[in-house]
Amino acid sequence: MAVLAIANNFHQANQRSRDTHEKRWLKPNPRFVKLNVDASFHVDEGTGATAAVIQDEKGNFLAAQCKYLTHVSDVVTSETLAMRNGLAFANSFGFPRVEAESDSTTVIEYFSGQTRWWDAAAAIFAECVDVSSLIGKVTFKHCDRSSNQAAHVLASHSFCNKINSSWVNEPPAYLIPKLLDDVIPS
Repeated sequence: MAVLAIANNFHQANQRSRDTHEKRWLKPNPRFVKLNVDASFHVDEGTGATAAVIQDEKGNFLAAQCKYLTHVSDVVTSETLAMRNGLAFANSFGFPRVEAESDSTTVIEYFSGQTRWWDAAAAIFAECVDVSSLIGKVTFKHCDRSSNQAAHVLASHSFCNKINSSWVNEPPAYLIPKLLDDVIPS
């Protein structure tokens, strides 16, 4: 089982997009908020972190959170925990329509029904479905790693500092450059 987890982690970490063109963050559909999630996983320590960033249809920062994971088995589990934590965070604000994005192809394929859940993350996936039903309308989309940098920075910050934090209306200073990159055309 451990060998399979290590092989899966290696595959997930080294999976490259065929399109080398850098993609940018896209605004959500009108009346939706955008939830970008990401995870950090460190196999040697069996730890990681999750992050969620919520922005409105104009790209304005609404809220963010990061959570340190003291025990996590693999990269798919950490990415699924990121989605669950992000959905629960969005639900706590009462947003009725959420576009949830992850740069994990595997997680998005699970939500779109392209892949069946037969691994350790199955119970977490079920929790995501439950939280989604509480929100109302949730759409799941894959995003390129380059358009998920704000969530990536938060997950890395949480892992490096072993902290849980959340912000509402005012992002942490170190996140502002990534948020600006999202909404200002280059």
